[in-house]
Amino acid sequence: MIEPLPELSTAELETLLAALDPLLDGFGEGGSCLDDASAFLERLGLGQHSDGEGTTSPLLQWLESWRAAGGNRATLRLMVQTLLTGRQEDLPD
Repeated sequence: MIEPLPELSTAELETLLAALDPLLDGFGEGGSCLDDASAFLERLGLGQHSDGEGTTSPLLQWLESWRAAGGNRATLRLMVQTLLTGRQEDLPD
């Protein structure tokens, strides 16, 4: 059975959305836009948990799961934007 993706906070979703910005093309050393996003997160220090165990951060788990599923940046950006919009609608006025 496939493990579910970890739940992300609003701040983490916003960071992931920033990492998926098309202006970051070429930021990483790999040939994929998801490599650019991973490199951006690593540069921010968000690549590993600070628990000392070297586990992958939830943000990188999302990117790696998306890569494994054959997804692209445009659809992941759309999904993250949709999740953020849904959270804003849930806020009380």
